[in-house]
Amino acid sequence: MRDLLRYKDIIFYRTLAGLKSEARKNYLGYIWFILEPLLSTGVLYFAMSHLTGHRGAAPIFEILIGMLSWQWFEGAVMLSSSSIGSKFHVHQQVPLPKYLFPLVDIGTHTIRFAFAFGLVLLICELFGYGVFGTAMLWLPLVLLLQLAFIIGLSLVVSIAVTLMSDLRMLLQSLFRLLFFVSGIFFGAERVPASLLPWFHANPLSVFIESYRAIIIEGHSPDLGLITGTLPLIGLLLFAGCLVQSHFDKRLLKLTNV
Repeated sequence: MRDLLRYKDIIFYRTLAGLKSEARKNYLGYIWFILEPLLSTGVLYFAMSHLTGHRGAAPIFEILIGMLSWQWFEGAVMLSSSSIGSKFHVHQQVPLPKYLFPLVDIGTHTIRFAFAFGLVLLICELFGYGVFGTAMLWLPLVLLLQLAFIIGLSLVVSIAVTLMSDLRMLLQSLFRLLFFVSGIFFGAERVPASLLPWFHANPLSVFIESYRAIIIEGHSPDLGLITGTLPLIGLLLFAGCLVQSHFDKRLLKLTNV
């Protein structure tokens, strides 16, 4: 924690610089932060509405919330997976802790998510979902848990991919599979009862269900499911800190850079 506080300014300014650089690459700039999940939601809604006949504003917002949560997770983890390897020229010049680089990428993607998520909350309120009710008090907790999940996994993955770059391809394949089983375009009520424990073993499905309960249904999330994510999140954070500490000083030698 002392190291993290020591380098907090670097994380902050590098995060803002990354955000501005990413926005400059596109003509629409920051508009892409909300346009990208909207386009994905449109495609999924078109497909699911024709398959299930479930139409209207509610399924659109259900899919949109699922897409935002998923893109925050996938984008942050995949971006941070190559964050250390892509900055080897920096490591050779300045002996900075390696965990700073995935944290910067996570910060950049989290701000993107926050921008789009805030707009979606406002739109939901305009459609009469009562977003700004007492249930919203639970929202910071769920957001914080998903952020902790992203950080823990990213700290592990960023070292693993740096040591063995082929793991990034494996990670992409696993994420494609995870996309279809995380409840992004369907709810838990469509999952057979025998498979529900496996469905809820995935923290992403719990986060997505929790967001929908708070924003669309206006009630608190299932505390049992939320509590069930804590052991895995704690394990990932511990493993991430352990891996980063172990490989921090020897990573350049192990990768022959």
